[in-house]
Amino acid sequence: MSSLLNRAPDTHASTPKRRGRPPALSLDARRRLILEAAEEVFFASGYGAASMEEIARVAGMSKKTVYGLYPDKRQMFGALITDGSAFLESDAVTTDEPDEIVAELRRRLLKLAEYALLPRQIEITRLVISEARHWPELADEFHARGMTRGLSYISECLARLKVAKPDAAIANVTQTATALCGAVIGDFHLRALFEKKRPLRRGKLMAQVDLAIRIVLPRVADAAPGGGRHKRPA
Repeated sequence: MSSLLNRAPDTHASTPKRRGRPPALSLDARRRLILEAAEEVFFASGYGAASMEEIARVAGMSKKTVYGLYPDKRQMFGALITDGSAFLESDAVTTDEPDEIVAELRRRLLKLAEYALLPRQIEITRLVISEARHWPELADEFHARGMTRGLSYISECLARLKVAKPDAAIANVTQTATALCGAVIGDFHLRALFEKKRPLRRGKLMAQVDLAIRIVLPRVADAAPGGGRHKRPA
């Protein structure tokens, strides 16, 4: 979701304004504007210092409208996380072929890593880390709506793989998903939190995905075409 901070400047400032009452916004449009305003205020002021009144002002709406859609900051923050990670529920594993499930697992690990390393997601993580001591509900929402959903996104593939390939040695699906995500994202994410670097190339992330699979699921990697080794994209 793009923030209000990143909106392009108005290139039609000289266009006469249309007279009359502005068109009524749909419910989805109002939610979108409120969440964009909340993201801007949270990042600028911090969660604790942010107020519903300020978010309403930035959104250009009345406090009554904002409170009607989001009764408190916790629900607003949770909606921000859910909105950004909606893609995690967009796919379903329908194949029973082990090689196809492994290919889907690789794709999902890459997709999840790219999402976790987005500048917006890094800012949200920094916000949670900096304020969780005083506002523990931030950590609760971040874990429930972000981290748990990410693990479920990977666990779905692993559960299928466990059935389709019993010799994959997947004893616990959730623990295996946690190990894979940590091996793929961990170091990159830690560096991104403390350093400002250029975005990682997809080829480097994909190489890390393959390495993680070879380490956590060696029997799966050994059985894959090429022994789990894939050429890096140019």
